Amino acid sequence: MGIYIKKEELEALRAEYPPGCRVELVKMDDPYREMPPGLRGVVTGIDDSGSIHVDWQNGSSLAVIFGEDHAVKTGDGEVTVGELLRRYVSHRKEFHFMTPAGYVDLAAQDAEKILAGEMKPKGHPGNPEYAVEMEVQELLGFRCKEADVRDRRGCVSALVY
Repeated sequence: MGIYIKKEELEALRAEYPPGCRVELVKMDDPYREMPPGLRGVVTGIDDSGSIHVDWQNGSSLAVIFGEDHAVKTGDGEVTVGELLRRYVSHRKEFHFMTPAGYVDLAAQDAEKILAGEMKPKGHPGNPEYAVEMEVQELLGFRCKEADVRDRRGCVSALVY
């Protein structure tokens, strides 16, 4: 059972963790899901009990229970396409990147092949019929702001530079 939260504490918590901010899990005990420390996610809201609702990297949407669990806010730093692929490929996500070399769309198995160096990515100007091969390191080295990465169920997308 959670701890009672005062109105002032709730307002401060909502100001500190607005929807869209990124958090990293410090501690959560859940007997039904593996929620390891270091897991990252995006805040979707805070309910009236002070529980922080989060879309986690592992696909879970478990809330951080006020007074029981602990997560900390993280910065919205830059990440590379390579980091995004490594972060999400095990979750069988698809990927969509808008790069200076064109659009790159990848199924999870293609992302695995690119990370292993077994396949070259292809960028296209909006029509896959005109796709052109890119060098693997070119794609993996593109950067984006972590705050601009959209992780929807089944698809990760970003505007990269």
